[in-house]
Amino acid sequence: MRMGKSTDLFLHGRRMIVVRLRRIDGVQASHTGRTTMWRRAYIPMILASILAAAGLATAGLATGVLAATGAAKAQQNQKPIHDDTPMTLEEIRALVARAIADQHADDSELNEYDRTEHTIARDSGKEAAPVETVDRVFPIGTGDVRVELDRDGKPVDAAAVEQAWRNIEKYLAVRSHPDDPAIRPEFERTQRRERAHAEMVDAIGGAFHFRWEGRVTRDGRPMIELAFEPDPSYKSSARFAAVFAHTAGNVWFDESSGQVARLEAKLREDVPFYGGLIAKLYRGSWITIAQSEVAPGVWLPRQASYDIEGRKFLFAASWRGQIDASAYRRVGPPAEALTLVQREHGEAISSEGDARR
Repeated sequence: MRMGKSTDLFLHGRRMIVVRLRRIDGVQASHTGRTTMWRRAYIPMILASILAAAGLATAGLATGVLAATGAAKAQQNQKPIHDDTPMTLEEIRALVARAIADQHADDSELNEYDRTEHTIARDSGKEAAPVETVDRVFPIGTGDVRVELDRDGKPVDAAAVEQAWRNIEKYLAVRSHPDDPAIRPEFERTQRRERAHAEMVDAIGGAFHFRWEGRVTRDGRPMIELAFEPDPSYKSSARFAAVFAHTAGNVWFDESSGQVARLEAKLREDVPFYGGLIAKLYRGSWITIAQSEVAPGVWLPRQASYDIEGRKFLFAASWRGQIDASAYRRVGPPAEALTLVQREHGEAISSEGDARR
């Protein structure tokens, strides 16, 4: 398959939050019951690359809503706890290193989980009408397929949803044989993207200074809060380094597991690309991600909010949204997922075959 049009301006970030995903040329019906294949983990405004520290796809969560209330709600859910003994610098470094290692494992797990995403997106300006969708997002080994179930409160036609699952069965059948010369190049491209993403996650430990903020309780769980800001001595030719150098924020670690539970990141200066000729991200753009444990030892994104202002060439651009992910379920690699889809949607799939005979 060929890469389709892309609205991302830069490298992919953490694979959950997706302000705008890069599409593979594939199946796309009308807004009702669309089945679109997406390359996981592409985020246009590379501000979101900081999400690598916390987790979110990408992969992807699709596009999402007015996120103005996210920070206020976060404050309400946070309470200081009695023991506030500061961690030493060595302990902070060990915590960050452990979280990065866990993030690599979680990224790998995300490739084998499907989920439901509720998205409210407003991408073309403050006055634009929001678009609300509910999708079932299914991994196929080289990305995700999104099955739209509802748009702006109206259920998608049942026949269109059935067709979407037929398409997913076909994608999985092909990708159940990764050594097949016809599909091997797509797996190789996926591996290159994942290596680049892993390098970006690893860079978090060296690109930022982390500072103790305290111990708090969020959502009933003890958390360790750290603030982070760019390390001026960090040098890298990697493209994501330009955003790291202008990003600061706070991160909360679940104290019992060491996993990142929440991250809030904001640009503190404008970030130009190619001297500002191609694009620019504006100071104050921000993104927030929350993760939770969906299976023992597996933490995946459950909510993402963002408010990003910028410019593409001479045109103003903005992305505002919120994405809620729920109903995570492990479906396994393509061969295993294929059996599951055939079992759950076999009637629709077999009926198509009967009609052709």
